[in-house]
Amino acid sequence: MGALVLVSGLLPFNSGKTFFTMALASYLRDLGYSVTVAKPVSAHSLWDQYEYFLESLKLGVLVGEDVIKYMRANLVNDVDIQNPIDILTAPHDVMKHPSLDSYYTALTSVIEQAVLVRISVDEVRNHYVIGENLSKLEERVAREVMNLAMKLGVSAEADRRWLYSKLTSNEVDSLVTESLRRLALRHDAVLCESFSNSLLPVFGVSKIATHIVVVTPTRALVYGIRKTSTYLGTINRLKAESSIIVMLFKPDLTLRVKPSLTPEESLDEAELRKLLNEFLTIQRHGDTQRKPVTYT
Repeated sequence: MGALVLVSGLLPFNSGKTFFTMALASYLRDLGYSVTVAKPVSAHSLWDQYEYFLESLKLGVLVGEDVIKYMRANLVNDVDIQNPIDILTAPHDVMKHPSLDSYYTALTSVIEQAVLVRISVDEVRNHYVIGENLSKLEERVAREVMNLAMKLGVSAEADRRWLYSKLTSNEVDSLVTESLRRLALRHDAVLCESFSNSLLPVFGVSKIATHIVVVTPTRALVYGIRKTSTYLGTINRLKAESSIIVMLFKPDLTLRVKPSLTPEESLDEAELRKLLNEFLTIQRHGDTQRKPVTYT
C-alpha cells in the first residue's frame, strides 16, 4: 500500500492546501512516482465560486473549485472515488432573517448554508436538496440552484439535521476510508486534502494515514511516519483539528512556501528534496519494501 499523506490547513480558509498539494504531486510525478490526489469532503460557495458552479452545470456533476483544478491537472480522474462528498453552499438573503445576529451566524456555518449535496456510493451519485436552506435564498439564486439540481437529478429533499447526521455517520466514515484505501493500493502516494482546518476528512482515516502536512501561508509543517502514527494512534474526535498536532508536536521539517502564480513555483526544489529525502518514504508500485526517494 502506498503512502497516504494528509494535507491540512492551519487556518479555516486560504491556508494554501491546494497549491501545496499540486506542487508536491507535480514533483513526485516528475520523479516517476505514481501519485494521485483526493479531496474526500469538499464544500464550495455558489456566490464566491460562481465560475465553478457553472462548470458543474457543464460537466453534469457537482464539483467545486479545488477538485476542478485537480481535474484540469489530471490529478483527479474519478470524482466519485476521489471526491465522494461535495456540498454546494449559498449565502442567505439578509431580508429573510429575523435579525442580523441570525444572519451572521448562518454565514459561519457550512451546514446552515448547504443547499445541494452529492454523496457518491459505489460510484452511484446521489444528490440531495436541503430544502429549509433553499427557502432562505434570494429567489433568483434559488432558481439557479434548482436548475442545477434538476440537471443532476435530485434523489431527495433533506434538512440540516439529516445532513449533519449523514456527514458524521459511520456509513460516510467507512465510505471515505475505503475510497482512500483503494487509491493507496493503486498508487505510490495519495495526497489527501482535508476539509478546511480539519486534520482528517473522516475519523477512520486515522488508521491508514502515514504522513501529515499542515499548510499555512509561507510555511508547511511536515510530520513524518513516527509522529503521525503516534498522534493518530491516540487521537479522538475532539482533537481532530490541525492546530492540536501543531501545539503538541514539533514538526519534523518546516518548508518555506513562496507566493507564486503557479503551484510549481511555490516550493523550491531544495525544499522538496528535503521533504522527500528525509521524511516522505514512498513505496514504488511492485516493490516489497518502502524506501526513501534518493538522488544521484
